[in-house]
Amino acid sequence: MNQKINHIIHYMKIQINIFDLFRFFLKQPLSVLRFLLSILFGKKLIENLESVADIANNETYSLSKTWFLDFLPEALFHLDANQITQLKYFILVSSICAALGLLGRLNLLILAFIGYFLFGTIEGIGVFDHHLSLPCQVILVLALVTGTMKISIDYTILNLYYKKKNKTLNFQENHKWGLNLILGLIMLTYLTAGISKFRYGNGTDWLNGSTLSFYLKERTDTYKDNNAQLIIGDNKISDQDKWKDKFGFIGHTYGNYQTSKRWNEIANYIASNKPLVILLSIGSVLFELLGFMLFINTRYRNIYLICAIIFHMSIGQLMGISFRQYRVICFCLIDWEYIFKNSISKFKNFRKIKKLSAITH
Repeated sequence: MNQKINHIIHYMKIQINIFDLFRFFLKQPLSVLRFLLSILFGKKLIENLESVADIANNETYSLSKTWFLDFLPEALFHLDANQITQLKYFILVSSICAALGLLGRLNLLILAFIGYFLFGTIEGIGVFDHHLSLPCQVILVLALVTGTMKISIDYTILNLYYKKKNKTLNFQENHKWGLNLILGLIMLTYLTAGISKFRYGNGTDWLNGSTLSFYLKERTDTYKDNNAQLIIGDNKISDQDKWKDKFGFIGHTYGNYQTSKRWNEIANYIASNKPLVILLSIGSVLFELLGFMLFINTRYRNIYLICAIIFHMSIGQLMGISFRQYRVICFCLIDWEYIFKNSISKFKNFRKIKKLSAITH
């Protein structure tokens, strides 16, 4: 009998330890974000490296350097195959070390530096890579703010050192300014996306659904090797003001990279349904302009971040553009501790009501 009781107590202790560990992770969102984003960001950098090297080494491209690229040595823009391979391994090691938190802040800074280099090179030929814009900024912020390294090898080593000195590190305390800074970046990212739709979409014309309909219908996979050059031009621009072309080039546009026949049919249905595509166009702009909801209170912050995840999942399914890093950032910044406490509270209230109901009957 005693042995059975001991087994039950042992099992309960394990459950309590797992529960406490779960709660601990919930209270360290920036550390969890650092782990996940470092891996995804490193993968994205490696994928983009060769294409960026082709751009940098191609004399037909006239690279308009960003302010960041102006500080870099010219040798970085003329990489040979061996250097590209070495840089790939360097990115791989840095992303793993940043994720594990081994010299974590240093490796986050390295990833941010390489990210700004690759992002700036792409931007220097007139292409704005949204996949890199927000993650680049978040990686840099994670390297600098408090609360990023609470779950890391660095912090474990530091804790052991403090114990030898008869001191203790506070694993629980986290200043909110770092979290709020990243939330501010998210808000500005979506806000500027919403404003740009009015700025470059000829005022409120973006809301009539024609632009979204074009994005949903445009099939990049119909081009050879899925390689499409979709550009926006203005035939009113004079010849002397045209930018190295005959089209009056203004900017690149997107194609639909979804190859699933089923999802293409759904996208075509949405694009062909005028009321629906207008509603989605208006809804997407409203969503982007309402980013300030992140700072109203915890409940609205969670609602907005969940909507952001659904927003990007919908784009991923309909257009084959995943924005996986954006979704991870939003997922980690949801206040799961708040959701967890509310769920426990509601469960307890439900049990009380159930007991009272049983007594009265």
